[in-house]
Amino acid sequence: MGKVQPSISKFFQPKKSSEKEGSSPLSNISIDLTEEYISDVTRESPMKRKRSDLEQNGNEQGGSIIRKAREKLMSEYGAKPPSEISSGSNKKLKSIGSSTVAKQQESPVSSNESPETNEPDLLEIEDVESYVDRATPEASSPPQPHVRSKRTKAAKTKPANASSAAIVSKLTPLEKQVYEFKMENTDKILAIQVGYKFKFFGPDAVIVARILNIMLVPGKIRLDQPDSQYDRIAYCSIPDNRLHIHLQRILSHGHKVGVIKQTETAAVKSVDGNKNSLFERKITAIYTKATYMDDELLAIGNIEGSNSSLSSSERGKYIFCIDESSPDTLSFVAVSPATGEIVYETFQDDNSKSELETRLSYLSPSEILVVSNDGELTKEVSKVLKVTSQSSNSKITSLKRRESYKIANELTEFFKENLKLTEYYTTNFDQNVQSCIIELIDYLKEFKLSNIFTINSSEYCNIQKFSDTKRYMLLPSNTLQSLEIFENSSHSSDRQRGSLVWILNHTRTKSGERLLSKWISKPLIEKSAIEERLDAVEHLKSDFSHFVETFLKQLSKSGGLDFDKSLTKVHYASSYRMDKISRKEIYLFLKSMSDFLQLTNSFENEIKSWKSPLLCRIFQDLLDAYHSNKIPELLNMINASVAIEETDLAKQKTSFFKHKWDEVERVTTEIEEIEDLLSIELMNVRKILKRPQLNFVTNMKESHLIEVRNGNMVKSLPLNWIKINSTKSVSRFRTPEISKLLSRLKYKNDMLVEACDIAYNRFLSQIDDSYDYFAKIVRGISEFDCLASLTAASSANIDYAKPIFVDEVKIDVKQGRNPIIESLSTTSNYIPNDISMSYDDDRCLVITGPNMGGKSSYVRQVALIVLMAQIGCYVPCESATLGVFDSIFTRMGAQDNIIKGESTFMVEMMECSNIIKNCTPKSLVLLDEIGRGTGTTDGISIAYAILDYFIKNCGCLTLFITHYPSLHEFESMYHKLVKNYHMGFVEVENPNQEWPDILFLYTLARGVVTNSYGINVAKLAGIPKEIVSEAYRKSNELREEIERKEDMEFGIQLAYILKSLSNENSEDTFDKLKRLSLSL
Repeated sequence: MGKVQPSISKFFQPKKSSEKEGSSPLSNISIDLTEEYISDVTRESPMKRKRSDLEQNGNEQGGSIIRKAREKLMSEYGAKPPSEISSGSNKKLKSIGSSTVAKQQESPVSSNESPETNEPDLLEIEDVESYVDRATPEASSPPQPHVRSKRTKAAKTKPANASSAAIVSKLTPLEKQVYEFKMENTDKILAIQVGYKFKFFGPDAVIVARILNIMLVPGKIRLDQPDSQYDRIAYCSIPDNRLHIHLQRILSHGHKVGVIKQTETAAVKSVDGNKNSLFERKITAIYTKATYMDDELLAIGNIEGSNSSLSSSERGKYIFCIDESSPDTLSFVAVSPATGEIVYETFQDDNSKSELETRLSYLSPSEILVVSNDGELTKEVSKVLKVTSQSSNSKITSLKRRESYKIANELTEFFKENLKLTEYYTTNFDQNVQSCIIELIDYLKEFKLSNIFTINSSEYCNIQKFSDTKRYMLLPSNTLQSLEIFENSSHSSDRQRGSLVWILNHTRTKSGERLLSKWISKPLIEKSAIEERLDAVEHLKSDFSHFVETFLKQLSKSGGLDFDKSLTKVHYASSYRMDKISRKEIYLFLKSMSDFLQLTNSFENEIKSWKSPLLCRIFQDLLDAYHSNKIPELLNMINASVAIEETDLAKQKTSFFKHKWDEVERVTTEIEEIEDLLSIELMNVRKILKRPQLNFVTNMKESHLIEVRNGNMVKSLPLNWIKINSTKSVSRFRTPEISKLLSRLKYKNDMLVEACDIAYNRFLSQIDDSYDYFAKIVRGISEFDCLASLTAASSANIDYAKPIFVDEVKIDVKQGRNPIIESLSTTSNYIPNDISMSYDDDRCLVITGPNMGGKSSYVRQVALIVLMAQIGCYVPCESATLGVFDSIFTRMGAQDNIIKGESTFMVEMMECSNIIKNCTPKSLVLLDEIGRGTGTTDGISIAYAILDYFIKNCGCLTLFITHYPSLHEFESMYHKLVKNYHMGFVEVENPNQEWPDILFLYTLARGVVTNSYGINVAKLAGIPKEIVSEAYRKSNELREEIERKEDMEFGIQLAYILKSLSNENSEDTFDKLKRLSLSL
């Protein structure tokens, strides 16, 4: 039998033995250390020796290498004998494949680092809990809303004592690197790239394993502390191509995550002569819930990414900074890093901080920075922020205010390259707003997002004042909740279903959906602007042309893109030269913009004939953008077929542009020269093997292989040929020259990718230079998307009518319906109601009626109709004539606020106080059961006084729901201004019970109802019959007692009046008699 050609894998095959697994001392040694020392021993490749020596001593030599590694490990690391090592931790050293030498040269894992195979025993997720006690406090407890002071980044932590330093000195190179990164980033969870995986170590691993429900490799929690049970650190890992899928889940729990990547490739290390040294790593990105933008998800519309818990919440993306250093005045700046939006405001607020609460309700921030003179939160602000942090899992950081001169100097320093921006930010904002701006700049620098403040240009400004009382209505936070604008109040899993946004949102793009939410939350208060929007909706509703249909289809086609985010990512990427936006995304963005502009141009004549000024203005801007010809020039630079194909990212990078940039051209030429040399070497191999048709083959990602059939041909090969791998039938080799050229080729390919990245960044800079141009296109597309959405909502039901607006304050609605209840109803028999109110007639409606009779639904219906009309939407009714309201206030529901330490009645009174302070004659006010949070006497008194104040002093249209029948006297007191109404019902006698059943009619009727029929509600709720019967009897007893007292009081008053009449016929006596008759 002939001698067999030895392969690289021969030297790493495990010794065949009948012993049980785990019986070899080597099998108990950490695979990290074993790999390190095997690499050390085999530093001189056996391939350099004579082939005959290898044939004679191959197996013996392989065993010698492993023995040397074992001896070195035993002597230097004091490895324990098998009897001292727990059987649960024993594992055999798995054989390493036949391509080990090649992979040592090419793999992204250095020989000083852990390979991704041969992992020790794993812990299931339920076992992770046993590690919590071993972890640090930060690791062992899930993130909670908290307040912490912070001015600078996390300081580098030093070992606590000499013992810790000694332990650190004995760590492996990779462990030392991990330790140094963690000491410099104690406020972050670190995802560290090791080969083709991202690993989380120590306390980070405990947290991540719990969140992701993945395996945890057991080990010690701290690298600088002794551990009698483990020698290595605990970790868990995820594949590198799944990083951002898992990252979103970690961020959704409120953590900050740092991503540490290998910044050099194996080919570069090989050329530099440091192939066995530790890979260089750097923090390439830092994320929080608010700063994450799906920037490295490769596929647009990726199912897992787009449906993640993080991506689904668009309103939880703001970073909110508030300055409370001035008494009674608050300033804030909020940024949305994903969309580039910045809002600011300085406003007055009282101790209740209701104005602050309103702004937090609108923005729902993920992170909050609070600036104060002493770095501590005031009691009042703290209460409001605690409520916000609990509802949105916000992180709160308190900061001490910088001195005034430092604020100005730091703003100037940040904008030093742009004098216009320096002047803009230092002259247009008060110092408290500037304080917030500089804190946000400082905070965002760590995430490389601070240049959000440099988007501002002559034609486009991304910073806007939050409330513009001359143009928009600002709905208070309790109005947003009571009217269910953004979310329903049922606390169901689908919080948006049953909200006003849910009814009106028919948008097709993400940027359009975002803009529509702003329209809904800030209704217009200018009559001309409202009518302009309504005219646009009417045009689209009545004239649904081919162009409109085609444009809507194009919107749907582009629905997977987020135009706002794409444009903002371009700005970040071009400013910081970072990988924020993929080539596929930028191509699809430009292609979509081009398609919209070309479509608009093809229907130019039709557009100019439209009667809607708003639609004409939107599409004229798009026509102007088309004629500038900027986008076609950019698209002509891109190789479209390569841009949309992401199966080979390296090819996408190197072939993205049709014409190569200078540096790319130079490196490409060098690569072609190396490939020519490889072709020449192939010709030489053909001559040696006498195979003129021989070509290189690729196997298991190993390229440029020479494949030879096993047998005599293999034996005759030159001894210096390197065997890479083999099968039963063939063996594959490289010549020394091919190996050398291949190393150069890989190095140049890495250089080519780097050069292409630089060229791509320059390309993004060209787009960013036209930021205002693209922003105007995105704005126009989004506005049309919103108008089309309102048109769809207005057309969904044939009984929606276009509201007519008049100059006076009034509401005149015929056959109005509650849009939310109607949309949720499974039947078609919704009962409509009229309403007629004005400043001079029926300014206040006092509404009584049985519980569950529809009172609250009716008053909400009125408010929703007004709000929808001022958004620019048709409304659910036969006809509507409305005045323009500047605000809508509600005081509805009964709930306490435990976090703020406020009782139900206190919450009720504070909300009333806020309405009294802010309402105007052009306000619409809804008050539901004022005074029910306290005793009957106090409740009636307070309800009476508040209603009287609104009628006398406020002059606003008021809908007042009450269960206090005595308030009906306001109709006689204020004549035309107040009317009594109730929700209709019919009593139905039930022979099986003492009390009658109630049939609700849900119609508004004139008059007062003195019975709320709470007994009927108790029955419907399932209260036992005997309890309900007892309640009914007690109710009758109390009613009879009250009636006796009223009769007695009436007799006394009548006697007093008769006595007065017998003495003198005075006007005072007649007034008393008149009031008495009215009370009958």
